[in-house]
Amino acid sequence: MAKLYDHGLNQPPVGAGCDATRSPGRGEGDAPVIVRELVRRDVKSLTPEDSLAEAARVLVRDLVNCLPVVDRGGQPRGVATIHQVLAGLLGPGGEARRLREVMNTAFQAASEDAPFDPQSPELSDRLVVVDQEGRYGGVVTKLDLISCLNQRLSRTQAQLATILSSTPSGIIAVDAKGTITLLNPKAEEILGIQAGQALGRPVAEVVPASELPRVLGSGRAEFGLPYPLGDKSLLVSRSPIRGADGSIAGAVAAFQDESELVGVQAQLEEVKRLNDELNSLLESSHDGIVIADTERVLKVNASFGRITGLTPEALEGSQVEGLDATRHVCLASLQEIHRLVRHHRKSMTVLRKLNRGNEIYVTGSPVLDRHQQVARVVLNVRDVTELRQLEDQIRRLSSAYLSQGETDQALAAAGGEMVAESRAMRNLLDLVVRVAKVDSTVLLTGESGVGKDVLARLVHRLSARHAGPFVSVNCGAIPENLLESEFFGYEKGAFTGAVREGKPGLFEQANGGALFLDEVGELPLNLQVKLLKVLQDQQCRRLGGTRDVKLDLRILAATNRRLRELVAAGQFREDLFYRLYVVPIEVPPLRERREDILPLALMFLGQFNQKYGVSRTLGHELLRVLEGHAWPGNVRELRNLVERLVVTADGDHLAPRHLPGNLRPSCADPGPAQAAPGGVPGRESLNLKQAKEDLERRLIAQALGQSATTREAAGLLGVDHSTVVRKAQRYGLSVAGDSQ
Repeated sequence: MAKLYDHGLNQPPVGAGCDATRSPGRGEGDAPVIVRELVRRDVKSLTPEDSLAEAARVLVRDLVNCLPVVDRGGQPRGVATIHQVLAGLLGPGGEARRLREVMNTAFQAASEDAPFDPQSPELSDRLVVVDQEGRYGGVVTKLDLISCLNQRLSRTQAQLATILSSTPSGIIAVDAKGTITLLNPKAEEILGIQAGQALGRPVAEVVPASELPRVLGSGRAEFGLPYPLGDKSLLVSRSPIRGADGSIAGAVAAFQDESELVGVQAQLEEVKRLNDELNSLLESSHDGIVIADTERVLKVNASFGRITGLTPEALEGSQVEGLDATRHVCLASLQEIHRLVRHHRKSMTVLRKLNRGNEIYVTGSPVLDRHQQVARVVLNVRDVTELRQLEDQIRRLSSAYLSQGETDQALAAAGGEMVAESRAMRNLLDLVVRVAKVDSTVLLTGESGVGKDVLARLVHRLSARHAGPFVSVNCGAIPENLLESEFFGYEKGAFTGAVREGKPGLFEQANGGALFLDEVGELPLNLQVKLLKVLQDQQCRRLGGTRDVKLDLRILAATNRRLRELVAAGQFREDLFYRLYVVPIEVPPLRERREDILPLALMFLGQFNQKYGVSRTLGHELLRVLEGHAWPGNVRELRNLVERLVVTADGDHLAPRHLPGNLRPSCADPGPAQAAPGGVPGRESLNLKQAKEDLERRLIAQALGQSATTREAAGLLGVDHSTVVRKAQRYGLSVAGDSQ
């Protein structure tokens, strides 16, 4: 703010820091009075060398009582009042004297752009006005200031009258004697009396049993008290009016018809109920919801935070265009959809992928006012990846509940260690349940890593021996010279290096339960003879012992070798083979039961997420790669791969880029079936449905790669836009452009 300054007196700037009024003709508001709006520019200035006679002629001609005195450059140097000029003329020298002899060099001046308060006590009768270069530009007289104050007073009175007329409460004010000085229109309506009949009369005559005289006497305010008036019930608040010195100068009462308040309260309760209902609906939505007006974010529900990881409270109240779009891809999508909906005034949708790999649909819908202009924009954020995972989970659960019979019993007994979505595994589990009911010897065969040990434990859990021990031994992992002592045990001092107290063998440890001989094909021939005798006699003797130990156990065996070929080669005893080959169970490799790959991967993912305290998810593109791999290491290879991905991935969303080189899509996804020489499809491409889907996926991916939006891709392919979006979602393809 430009300063007012005082030449020669070092006084504080006039009006500095004060709230000024508006000038005439400028309308209502808080803009201050500007000096140039009050200045008189027709008052001629004189120089210090001008004569007093000339000054007298100017005073008479311009009808002013003070003249500004400036130097040759137009800079103010002082003021000369009519009294100073007349006194000089009447003194020695008279008309020949100069203004410099009588002028006052202590004067007040102000820039023409400066605001100031006309009521400032520092103001003198006149003010010299200068321009931006400090040259004389005019004066402001006392009459100008009086006019400004009158206009301010008139405006304040008009504003007060408007406020009193508009307030929904009745207001009565009295002076210190209890005489009514104010009665607004609402008070006239409630009391049924005209202001002209009440003003100037004692309040007790106009309002029976008025309590305002009591407030005048006590000086204490009263709030929200009931007051009966005929058939009405008023709610009244009374307060004393205090003067500048703290004395009671009057009192004021504000009151309202209580019946009107009841209606307002009922409306407020209804609004509150509707607001609570709306908030409940928003918070119960599984989708993220953001409500914004044309500029600001008004409401964000909790699901939005769950999907995006952003804090809802941090967004509410923010400018939509002020959101930091570089911080999160969802914020950029909200800004984009908000602009599109406001511009087109219709619903718009885009598909985006979050930093953690989840795909989301962001849909904006307009809320129009009565002029068909956008008043609100409702933005819906839907996690497509989450929905797909829920669909898979529902499908698996539905399949489990629809399955009947003994397979469900077996899966329950497996304790979450087994998956059986394929027909081959479900048939195998049905057989396991039946075999578990008897004590027959079971021989589990199949490739390494198919889960033979899991099935052996399952047989034991489902058997009548489930309360007994389950002893497992890997026949290929124990040195040959220790096998006999491990199986049969030994007595005290049986051989050098033995435990002093002796040790029971595996047969004794499994007594009353089951002994699982894993990799039984690795047993040496000399031990095969002794094992056969134990199986025939159901008894054994420790090394160095003299008595036989009676056995009551079940033998379960497993091997990944072809025992018939070993028998033919003389590496496995034929009689032992037939003793073990009572109930053979062939476990199919993972490549022959591909329906189990994805459920197994999800089961292992859940186990390792819990083990390592993370929340990894499997992307659809990665699931397609896993489903197409040959898995030479079977279930063990799949389990180890999932653990590796969980531990080494740099994000929560697992994608093909996290796979080792031999499993990357370039290696794992053969693409469309290749034709054999001569144009005849090879054996691998005889599945027409699979070949068609592979070709369709590649064409859509190519069109999306060449297009900025899905609509352009649809034009290239000659299909509907919705078809491209649906099939891209089905094949797990990324849609980079919007879907307008």
